[in-house]
Amino acid sequence: MTPKSVGIIGDGQLGMMLCAAAVDLRLHTVMLTTDRNSPAARCADAAVQGAMDDEQALAALIERCDVVTYEREDLPARAIAQLRRAEAAGAIQCFPPLCCEMIQDKAQQKRWLVEHKLATLPFIITAGGREALHGAARQFGYPLVQKALRGGFDGRGVQLLHSAAALDDAWPGATLLEQHAGDFGEIAVLVARARDGEMRHFGPVDMRFENRYCVLDTVSAPAAIDAASATAAVELARAAIAAMRGVGVFGVEMFLLATGEVLINEISPRVHNAGHYSIEACAHSQFELHLRAVSGLPLVSTQLQRPAAMKNLLCTPALQAEGRSRAAATQAVDQHSAIHWYGKSPARPMRKLGHITATGDSAPQALARATRRWQLIQEQAGEKSQDKSAAKNSGKRPEKTREESGA
Repeated sequence: MTPKSVGIIGDGQLGMMLCAAAVDLRLHTVMLTTDRNSPAARCADAAVQGAMDDEQALAALIERCDVVTYEREDLPARAIAQLRRAEAAGAIQCFPPLCCEMIQDKAQQKRWLVEHKLATLPFIITAGGREALHGAARQFGYPLVQKALRGGFDGRGVQLLHSAAALDDAWPGATLLEQHAGDFGEIAVLVARARDGEMRHFGPVDMRFENRYCVLDTVSAPAAIDAASATAAVELARAAIAAMRGVGVFGVEMFLLATGEVLINEISPRVHNAGHYSIEACAHSQFELHLRAVSGLPLVSTQLQRPAAMKNLLCTPALQAEGRSRAAATQAVDQHSAIHWYGKSPARPMRKLGHITATGDSAPQALARATRRWQLIQEQAGEKSQDKSAAKNSGKRPEKTREESGA
């Protein structure tokens, strides 16, 4: 029986977009949130206020839902244990299955990949110490990649050690040391898997990252790769999610080597930033596919209907004031472009304030459109900031823009 209520743990933009997709599916959403007034919580049909490890709040969510899913994988251990007990008692079903324990720990995830013969870069798990670092450098060469075992995302928890002298800056304690991929690109394949094992996938996309902070900057669909590499990427991603017996949408991030070989970097057990373009460019979005999978509804087409690109609206100095004043909304700019604002505040540097999606006759054309739209937003935000600063210095109230006045 199709569940009437889907609980969502997490109140970020992914949860917000899941709630939006649930409307057309006639699914009732209940969100566990730390703030009932957050933009995401306001998109849900109902909200339960509390932290992810708040036992009473989680119990209230379980009581009100048939299925529980999550928009982030860093669930606390006590929350996972409580969800598992509720599942065992038949109170709920939790999808994706609680594989996030393995996903949360990079050592466990890498060992799992090796155990299931899923291609990944060579690595060593070390308890720390110079001897282990020098041993890894001898085995893998430089630069040597060091990854924190937990908590690393959006560029955090990863660093390159370029020489023996740089080993002095290595993080202490247990970490993962990995061979550098050399001349590589980064791609992603999103896979949706239903309860009965049926799978659909969104084709490979190119990912580009902001250089300084290593945060995802742009996505282009389809990826500019040859047919053999695309097929290999899809097969590897599907094999990984089948082995995990996942239910829902999973983001499988990969390295594409200069040889054309594809290797799994990491897996995210949730809808993914690399799939946002699917809202405008695919027959059905990643958010709809995720909800269909976890709620037991039939899967539908993921076909890319037109080339597309996504550019994250990463908070810059020019966008800080804009981010504080922008409510969550989707703005259709023209027939090719849309801007999704997340309504996040405060607007911290490099925080994802939203994203732009553009379509075109080709992925490069779509990316050029998205990039130009981003430039215009930056310029307009800078002009607003200058106008307000000038008015403040002159003691005059700044005139409202057409947008601010509702014109």
